[in-house]
Amino acid sequence: MRTDCSGFRSLSFLAALAPFLAACASDRPAAVEPASAAVTAGVSTQSLIGSWGVGAYHRDEDRARTEREARAQCRNPYVIKAGSAGGVMMHLADEKDPFELIVTTRNGRAILGPDNAPDAYNDREIIAFDPNSFTTKWLDPDIASRYGTTVYVRCGASTAPRRG
Repeated sequence: MRTDCSGFRSLSFLAALAPFLAACASDRPAAVEPASAAVTAGVSTQSLIGSWGVGAYHRDEDRARTEREARAQCRNPYVIKAGSAGGVMMHLADEKDPFELIVTTRNGRAILGPDNAPDAYNDREIIAFDPNSFTTKWLDPDIASRYGTTVYVRCGASTAPRRG
């Protein structure tokens, strides 16, 4: 006699998945502080080219964990390539194909987005930057609530903790 365990397996799978889903749940995006002059001074499209581990978080207390997880993603890195017009090729929100983005400075903030875009819908602010990592936050509140704050950690970089 064979026992049907498919219901038990489904329940076990959902129970195992619950902590991971709970980590993604949040009613509000994390607060973003304006980027400092040091952030805007060091950012260029050239400095973003390379292989990156990527992670995202919604709560500031999840940042350190997300940076560790982003480092682990270097087994399958997100590759940022040079664009044909001097920008970098990256994905926009909800888009399958990469798009050429440029770094501009607006009101003392480093902004990563499409060139000559009429609005800030697809723009991200670079809120932290050093040669081995950078962090972005979407300017559009709807996109920010869905994607959270994104951390990029350069693959092959030192694993020393970030300062600041």
